[in-house]
Amino acid sequence: MKYTDIEQYPFLWVFRRADLAIPAEDLAQIRPLAPAYAKQVWQREVSQDAVELERLDDKDWPSQADTWSDIAHWDQAFDSDEPALPAPLAEHLGWVKDTLVYICYDCDHVLETRYSVFQRSWKAFLFAADQALVVGRKRAEALWFVDEQQVRLGRKA
Repeated sequence: MKYTDIEQYPFLWVFRRADLAIPAEDLAQIRPLAPAYAKQVWQREVSQDAVELERLDDKDWPSQADTWSDIAHWDQAFDSDEPALPAPLAEHLGWVKDTLVYICYDCDHVLETRYSVFQRSWKAFLFAADQALVVGRKRAEALWFVDEQQVRLGRKA
Protein backbone atom coordinates (compact mmCIF):
# COMPACT_ATOMS: atom_id res chain seq x y z
CA MET A 1 0.00 0.00 0.00
CA LYS A 2 1.31 3.40 -0.98
CA TYR A 3 -0.42 5.52 1.69
CA THR A 4 -1.29 5.32 5.36
CA ASP A 5 -4.84 6.30 6.29
CA ILE A 6 -4.80 9.95 7.34
CA GLU A 7 -6.92 9.01 10.36
CA GLN A 8 -3.99 6.90 11.59
CA TYR A 9 -1.43 9.65 11.04
CA PRO A 10 0.15 10.52 14.42
CA PHE A 11 0.29 14.25 13.61
CA LEU A 12 -3.25 14.53 12.28
CA TRP A 13 -4.04 16.78 15.24
CA VAL A 14 -1.87 19.48 13.68
CA PHE A 15 -3.95 19.54 10.51
CA ARG A 16 -7.15 19.69 12.55
CA ARG A 17 -6.15 22.70 14.65
CA ALA A 18 -8.78 25.43 14.35
CA ASP A 19 -6.14 28.16 14.12
CA LEU A 20 -4.62 26.54 11.02
CA ALA A 21 -8.03 26.16 9.33
CA ILE A 22 -7.26 23.36 6.86
CA PRO A 23 -10.39 22.82 4.72
CA ALA A 24 -11.65 19.23 4.42
CA GLU A 25 -10.94 19.19 0.67
CA ASP A 26 -7.29 20.09 1.34
CA LEU A 27 -6.98 17.58 4.18
CA ALA A 28 -8.17 14.90 1.76
CA GLN A 29 -5.17 15.73 -0.46
CA ILE A 30 -2.58 15.33 2.31
CA ARG A 31 -1.35 11.76 2.17
CA PRO A 32 1.06 10.19 4.65
CA LEU A 33 3.18 7.67 2.79
CA ALA A 34 3.34 4.12 4.08
CA PRO A 35 6.83 3.46 5.58
CA ALA A 36 8.05 1.28 2.69
CA TYR A 37 6.95 3.81 0.08
CA ALA A 38 8.25 6.72 2.18
CA LYS A 39 11.65 5.05 2.17
CA GLN A 40 11.56 4.70 -1.64
CA VAL A 41 10.68 8.36 -2.05
CA TRP A 42 13.34 9.38 0.50
CA GLN A 43 16.00 7.36 -1.32
CA ARG A 44 14.97 8.79 -4.70
CA GLU A 45 14.52 12.41 -3.61
CA VAL A 46 16.84 12.91 -0.61
CA SER A 47 19.45 10.26 0.21
CA GLN A 48 20.32 6.67 -0.55
CA ASP A 49 21.93 6.07 2.84
CA ALA A 50 20.99 8.68 5.45
CA VAL A 51 17.78 8.15 7.40
CA GLU A 52 17.40 11.68 8.83
CA LEU A 53 18.14 15.19 7.64
CA GLU A 54 20.62 15.60 10.51
CA ARG A 55 22.58 12.59 9.26
CA LEU A 56 23.05 13.45 5.61
CA ASP A 57 26.37 12.44 4.11
CA ASP A 58 28.66 14.78 2.18
CA LYS A 59 27.69 13.00 -1.04
CA ASP A 60 23.95 13.73 -0.56
CA TRP A 61 22.74 16.68 -2.64
CA PRO A 62 21.25 18.58 0.35
CA SER A 63 24.72 18.60 1.97
CA GLN A 64 26.35 20.29 -1.00
CA ALA A 65 27.02 23.98 -0.32
CA ASP A 66 26.37 24.96 -3.95
CA THR A 67 22.85 23.50 -3.75
CA TRP A 68 21.62 26.41 -1.65
CA SER A 69 21.54 29.85 -3.24
CA ASP A 70 19.79 31.79 -0.49
CA ILE A 71 18.51 31.69 3.08
CA ALA A 72 15.22 33.27 4.11
CA HIS A 73 13.62 33.74 7.49
CA TRP A 74 10.18 32.20 7.81
CA ASP A 75 9.40 32.69 11.51
CA GLN A 76 7.64 36.06 11.15
CA ALA A 77 5.46 34.77 8.30
CA PHE A 78 4.62 31.71 10.37
CA ASP A 79 3.49 33.88 13.28
CA SER A 80 1.44 36.22 11.08
CA ASP A 81 -2.25 35.91 10.23
CA GLU A 82 -1.41 35.53 6.52
CA PRO A 83 -1.91 31.86 5.57
CA ALA A 84 -0.20 31.90 2.16
CA LEU A 85 3.34 30.66 1.59
CA PRO A 86 5.67 33.68 1.84
CA ALA A 87 6.30 35.28 -1.55
CA PRO A 88 10.10 34.68 -1.65
CA LEU A 89 9.53 30.95 -1.14
CA ALA A 90 6.70 30.74 -3.66
CA GLU A 91 8.71 32.72 -6.21
CA HIS A 92 11.71 30.45 -5.72
CA LEU A 93 9.64 27.32 -6.33
CA GLY A 94 7.55 28.70 -9.18
CA TRP A 95 5.65 25.41 -9.46
CA VAL A 96 2.21 24.94 -11.01
CA LYS A 97 -0.59 24.16 -8.56
CA ASP A 98 -0.80 20.45 -9.45
CA THR A 99 2.89 19.72 -8.88
CA LEU A 100 3.27 16.66 -6.68
CA VAL A 101 5.09 17.72 -3.51
CA TYR A 102 6.88 15.63 -0.90
CA ILE A 103 7.45 17.02 2.57
CA CYS A 104 10.30 14.91 3.91
CA TYR A 105 10.98 14.70 7.64
CA ASP A 106 12.94 11.42 7.72
CA CYS A 107 13.08 8.18 5.74
CA ASP A 108 9.90 6.81 7.33
CA HIS A 109 7.99 10.08 7.55
CA VAL A 110 7.11 11.67 4.24
CA LEU A 111 3.87 13.43 3.29
CA GLU A 112 2.60 13.83 -0.27
CA THR A 113 0.31 16.59 -1.47
CA ARG A 114 -0.18 19.04 -4.31
CA TYR A 115 1.61 22.36 -4.43
CA SER A 116 -1.66 24.30 -4.16
CA VAL A 117 -2.38 22.57 -0.83
CA PHE A 118 1.16 23.15 0.41
CA GLN A 119 0.92 26.85 -0.48
CA ARG A 120 -2.26 27.27 1.57
CA SER A 121 -1.30 24.96 4.46
CA TRP A 122 2.47 25.30 4.75
CA LYS A 123 2.27 26.27 8.42
CA ALA A 124 0.64 22.96 9.33
CA PHE A 125 3.42 20.97 7.64
CA LEU A 126 5.98 22.78 9.80
CA PHE A 127 4.04 23.09 13.05
CA ALA A 128 5.46 20.03 14.82
CA ALA A 129 8.63 19.56 12.76
CA ASP A 130 12.22 20.25 13.74
CA GLN A 131 13.26 20.22 10.08
CA ALA A 132 11.57 19.55 6.76
CA LEU A 133 12.79 19.24 3.21
CA VAL A 134 10.25 20.17 0.53
CA VAL A 135 10.83 18.78 -2.95
CA GLY A 136 8.65 18.47 -6.01
CA ARG A 137 8.39 15.36 -8.13
CA LYS A 138 10.66 15.84 -11.14
CA ARG A 139 11.45 19.39 -10.03
CA ALA A 140 14.87 20.86 -9.26
CA GLU A 141 13.78 23.55 -6.78
CA ALA A 142 13.79 22.72 -3.07
CA LEU A 143 13.22 24.27 0.33
CA TRP A 144 14.94 23.08 3.48
CA PHE A 145 13.41 24.37 6.69
CA VAL A 146 16.52 23.89 8.80
CA ASP A 147 15.23 25.30 12.08
CA GLU A 148 12.45 27.43 13.55
CA GLN A 149 13.69 30.55 11.75
CA GLN A 150 15.57 29.77 8.55
CA VAL A 151 14.78 28.08 5.28
CA ARG A 152 17.35 27.35 2.60
CA LEU A 153 16.32 27.95 -1.01
CA GLY A 154 18.07 25.80 -3.56
CA ARG A 155 18.12 23.45 -6.50
CA LYS A 156 18.82 19.74 -6.58
CA ALA A 157 21.82 18.73 -8.62
